[in-house]
Amino acid sequence: MIRSSLFLATIVSMSLGALAVHADDKPASKPFFDHPITIPGTVQMHWFDKGGEGVAYHESDDRIANGEVRKGEGVDIARSGGDFYLGWVTGDEWVNYSLNVADHATYRIEAQVASEQSGGKFRLEFVDAKGNSVGQADFSVPQTGSWEKWRYVFGRTSLLKGATTMRLVHRSGTTAYNVERIRFRRFDPYDIDHDGEVSKTDQQLVRLLNVNLSNDAEPKQLKDLSLAPADRAALQDSLAGNRPIDGSQLAKDAPWKLVWADEFDQDGKPDPKKWKYELGYQIRNREAQHYTDKKKNAYVKDGHLIIEAIKEKSKAPNGKTADYTAASLNSAKPFLYGRIDVRAKLPTGRGMWPAIWMLADRIGKVRWPLCGEIDIMENVGYDPHVVHGSVHTQKYNHTINTHQSSSLELEAPWENFHVYGIEWYPDRIDFYIDRVKYMTFNNEGSGDEAWPFDNPHNLKLNIAIGGMWGGVKGIDDSIFPQQMVIDYVRVYEAK
Repeated sequence: MIRSSLFLATIVSMSLGALAVHADDKPASKPFFDHPITIPGTVQMHWFDKGGEGVAYHESDDRIANGEVRKGEGVDIARSGGDFYLGWVTGDEWVNYSLNVADHATYRIEAQVASEQSGGKFRLEFVDAKGNSVGQADFSVPQTGSWEKWRYVFGRTSLLKGATTMRLVHRSGTTAYNVERIRFRRFDPYDIDHDGEVSKTDQQLVRLLNVNLSNDAEPKQLKDLSLAPADRAALQDSLAGNRPIDGSQLAKDAPWKLVWADEFDQDGKPDPKKWKYELGYQIRNREAQHYTDKKKNAYVKDGHLIIEAIKEKSKAPNGKTADYTAASLNSAKPFLYGRIDVRAKLPTGRGMWPAIWMLADRIGKVRWPLCGEIDIMENVGYDPHVVHGSVHTQKYNHTINTHQSSSLELEAPWENFHVYGIEWYPDRIDFYIDRVKYMTFNNEGSGDEAWPFDNPHNLKLNIAIGGMWGGVKGIDDSIFPQQMVIDYVRVYEAK
């Protein structure tokens, strides 16, 4: 959360309608990258030769057909500004990607698509290293309004652990559309309808999840689902009323034990035994809010902690007047190592900068960034779908352009709860969203300047307004008030 600047790249999408077929081109044979894409993870379809992973095949020579398009045995690759992206315009076209599936499991597939037409269809086919079919998923592409107006479409399949080839096959004649990325995450029945359309099968499953069944009961509808054995067992455990499997509770055999939590089950101000207020104006990053301890800026209601940002004049202790108020809460005790999960729904709008983060308890004695900082979740309102995780140390921080960071794109995180978390060990910190790991920061063993994370850190929950990152594109005063809604905070230690 402490930072001075950040450069965010923008992916520009292109229309596929202009792609042409060149029958005289040579077969597609050579991958841009030889290493597979890790699943759970994201297959980036656009600009796939720019720092990404995966095996998108192209021609064995460097010719560019007709100056723009390379066509090779079913694969279209178009050049734009020196970069390459993929497109499908005829029913027999395809493209392959190589995957490395982490676990034999059921995966939710989220494909980001755009089209000026309706009727687009494609299939994802999955083949193991021996050439055996191990799964498939079909998708329909709606008319989204333009080539740059994106929507997610959803599918599900069970995949075996190990090397897998994914083939995208176009199945709708001459209907054209873009596919920008395809995201895989572990199937979670409690999360089915959080960000998109719900199929009839999924609607049945959602209803079943509200029924308390015995462990040995398995409705016919469950037998018809394509679930990996481990997911079927977990689902059955959920249906028996034992636990949900969205990360909000642990499995019986999990290697963690709960040591601290706030479920926010008592209305009023946050529990003073668990939370302290950070107070002041212009504390850091040239932010525009006055952090207060007023109930209107932080309160518990209906099982949730609400941190609310309000547009109002407020005189701060330093004598200055701020145009906005908000709250910043610090855990009353620091933590060292373990698993930390925060289930939250974010504010949104230009100027918002919500954060779930950790700052070393020794910050009063050791300067930043030598003290250490762990950003579990950051989001800026002008780029609302993207959620970031990062660390800041003396050796690795944004002020010297060495900070370690990664991000995931989520569908409307201001409308849907997600579990933002880390697993913090003496040798690494793993970052998760909905229990999908998307980043690891390793202890390189070179000392405190690179790894200050053998010291306790306090957990922080806040909404900043404006500032050197959140305010890059100004503040939209029409969006207020805005809320970050926290369902729970849970801290675990290793058993």
